[in-house]
Amino acid sequence: MKTPLHAAVLAAFLAVPAISAHADDSAMAPTPLDPMVVTATRTPKTEAETLSAVNVIDRGTIERAQATDVAELLRYVAGVDIGRVGGPGTQTSVFIRGGNSNQTLVLVDGVRINPNTISGAAVQNIAPEMIERIEIVKGPRATLYGSDAIGGVINIITRNGAGSNGADVSARVGSYNTREVTGNASYSDKGNSLSLYAQNSSTDGIPVCNNGGPDRAFRQTTVNAKGSTHAGPVELTARIWNVQGNAQYMDFCGAFNSPLSQDFRNQVLEGEAAFKPAAIWDSTFSISRALDDIQQLDANYLGQIDYTRASRPQLDWHNVLQLGSANQLSFGVTAARNEVQAQSFGTLIDNNESVLNAFVQDEFSAGAHHALVAGSFSHYGSFGDHGSWNAEYGYDLFHATRLIASAGTGFRAPQTSERYGYGGNPNLKPEESRNYELGLKQGIGAYQILDLRLFRNDITNLIQGLPPTYNVENVGRARNQGAELSYRVEVAEWSANVTGILQNPINRDTNTLLLRRAKKSATAQLARHFGKHFVGLDVIASGPRKDAGGNDGGYTLLALSGGLQLNDHFSLQGRIDNLLDKKYETAFGYNQPGANGYVTLRYAF
Repeated sequence: MKTPLHAAVLAAFLAVPAISAHADDSAMAPTPLDPMVVTATRTPKTEAETLSAVNVIDRGTIERAQATDVAELLRYVAGVDIGRVGGPGTQTSVFIRGGNSNQTLVLVDGVRINPNTISGAAVQNIAPEMIERIEIVKGPRATLYGSDAIGGVINIITRNGAGSNGADVSARVGSYNTREVTGNASYSDKGNSLSLYAQNSSTDGIPVCNNGGPDRAFRQTTVNAKGSTHAGPVELTARIWNVQGNAQYMDFCGAFNSPLSQDFRNQVLEGEAAFKPAAIWDSTFSISRALDDIQQLDANYLGQIDYTRASRPQLDWHNVLQLGSANQLSFGVTAARNEVQAQSFGTLIDNNESVLNAFVQDEFSAGAHHALVAGSFSHYGSFGDHGSWNAEYGYDLFHATRLIASAGTGFRAPQTSERYGYGGNPNLKPEESRNYELGLKQGIGAYQILDLRLFRNDITNLIQGLPPTYNVENVGRARNQGAELSYRVEVAEWSANVTGILQNPINRDTNTLLLRRAKKSATAQLARHFGKHFVGLDVIASGPRKDAGGNDGGYTLLALSGGLQLNDHFSLQGRIDNLLDKKYETAFGYNQPGANGYVTLRYAF
């Protein structure tokens, strides 16, 4: 008997149009399956050239998805689990390949937005409309980015004005009294470019707790601006991303059910200078500052009003040397300072920590052989020195067949709240991981690609609070191993992306499943274009999850979307999520939206 998960996977594969590997290339022009990526190596590479497991969510997919936040886009990537404690704007956790949510590094235009506090990056506050593409790299990347890159790295690359002139405005309305107004403009001329994006959105939300309570509203305003110019041989770029608003939520569903709210602000400021000291040498200096600021507006159950202000000023110097046609050497240094001021349940925190990371990476490609070797040295004020490494090798068995083997290490530095918060321990060591992976990339004609990965990741020194006092110690061990498969096709008017994962993320001390991570899941995204119009069907099938207080059952979700180009300027899009009105949870005790729909009218000029 087929389970809903098996049925959904089968239906998704059957929905993909059958295309022979020997299809007539002259009959139809393919849509490119090989986008450019930068996150895996910090050097531009096509996805086919990259040895690590990479997923790219491009601008076309983002426009068709009509998602309200980044998490709704990430949930269609195999190996990415989403845990959300309620509806829009509530705290959202991202788990990659079974790693903890704070073992997922999130970047905006290459700048880290993970705060050095107990919470992960605030992906629920990132508006999809401002995004050009999202690059997801699975596996450790501590050599390039330092702490937190154990499960993987998510790089959110925002839209810019390079090579385009134009503007568009849009208005969106939908379920839960959702209202959204967006404007986007870009200008480019003679190597100079400027882009500006602004959005204001609000929703009345849903009742957060499954045992009742009021709707919890969410509102935010986003501004994202980029500009670039030249000063002689130097290319200068400046960026600002700022989002702020208010989120209502419930404190401890099932225990206190206390309605609370908070004001939030997330910001990235960056300036960059890129130049060529020599014909074979590209060098880039950047200075940036990331901010995560939360101010609670209501007293918690202890009668206290909490706050968190985490900032990270950073200097980065990155260099790439092209040593002949087969060899590329990269090296760089990052110096940063983690600054945290907070109050949590009566505990005051005021701590600054210096961070230094230096790396070197060599990429080799000649004939059928491709390799990458990287190493780094990191110094953290909280625990001292740490080294990391990555090694990858790919062999082209046939023209369209590549075999891949890789290994690497990662770490997560103890956060300020783990060192100085309730039950904190200033002597904590970093969490450490070691990852092994085997892969197969198979092209099928000009229009299809298959990517299979077998992986194992072992994590030691996990930081945990031990009952009954919940003092924090390095005591935990975890392991995740499994298989991940993705299939993509782009041909004529059809496009499809089907992914699936079987994994076993376990706590090795108790031999139990890690919380909020499914052992099996599958997704499918199918789109059919009719000239400038389109229809799309999205499917998510997730197995059961274990969670504190109880288990979350498996679920299958369907979403239907479509778009009409009304004339040269106006377009109309619509989407119905959770089409079958499935009742489900991604965190035990917290509701998720039922069937809901949205309509967007856009004017471009």
